[in-house]
Amino acid sequence: MTANGATGSFAIEEWPDPVCRLSDDDGTQVVQAVNEAFERTFGSIEPGEPVTTLFETFDLSVVLGPEDPTVVGTEADKIIAESNRGRSEREPDTRYLLRAVPENGDTDGVLLFTPLPEEAAREADEIGLDHVASVISHDLRNPLDVAKAHLRAARETGEADHFEHVADAHERMERIVEDVLTLASGSDVIQPDEMVELSGVVKNAWTNVDTDDADIVLKGPLPSIIADPDRLGRLFENLFRNSIQHGGSAVTVTVGPLESARGFYVADDGQGIPSAQQARVFDPGFSTDDHGTGLGLSIVARVVDLHGWSVTVTESANGGARFEVTGIETS
Repeated sequence: MTANGATGSFAIEEWPDPVCRLSDDDGTQVVQAVNEAFERTFGSIEPGEPVTTLFETFDLSVVLGPEDPTVVGTEADKIIAESNRGRSEREPDTRYLLRAVPENGDTDGVLLFTPLPEEAAREADEIGLDHVASVISHDLRNPLDVAKAHLRAARETGEADHFEHVADAHERMERIVEDVLTLASGSDVIQPDEMVELSGVVKNAWTNVDTDDADIVLKGPLPSIIADPDRLGRLFENLFRNSIQHGGSAVTVTVGPLESARGFYVADDGQGIPSAQQARVFDPGFSTDDHGTGLGLSIVARVVDLHGWSVTVTESANGGARFEVTGIETS
């Protein structure tokens, strides 16, 4: 059963991957139509069948995502689903990024099944790809809406101040995209083959962050290390943003060498991280800030891991947060 999706804004036949259109039937989400790619991949399904039938009939199971994946709403696009339909026992299950795109409210819309490459599927649990999908679909939407609103206001009023808000929104989107790409990329994105002057990277990273009234202090001579300078810069930028976001606009950030180990530390005098949460701060999606993406410190951990280093978090001498990176190769 296929359909061209003429009743909705999303033409499902134009989509190369499996798509299922859903509609509301007296409070129950039911299948309205599927495209040819869906039928080739999974098989046919009759219109009017509850969406739960998709998971039962086509042997789909959820690897990551909300407790009830059959409820399609604005928060239901954090799902990695897998299916062993049509595959032999010796072959791995096929995994899909399952996204719900609402059209008319929270119940009507489409389900998009995007097949994941084998490497991405293997790393899905490790890198929290469910949250990456959420960031792409939700966190990018907020600055995009802001940019659209101010661009429209600028056209209507001619006031140039609106363009500053548009530029800020674009910078926010660019930062999110860079974070997502770093988090989801493989080891080939890191090229730790340059001798990098650590103090120069720190100073440059500080200028790339909106620091408000925050101060930075460099303690002692920082070593030169073998690293990927661009990714190392991203590491410091995210640590600095974390300190400012949680420590306040007047926080003081200190960067210095570790005397007892090959590495460096970044500490602040902010409110610190409760010991009960320290084990989770590097998890993708974990944030104590309602407005945070929860990707900043997971980017730090990802960059550290791809360099072959280690990172730990503890309390600073001033009661703030202290991050220690060890195992680096110095000059």
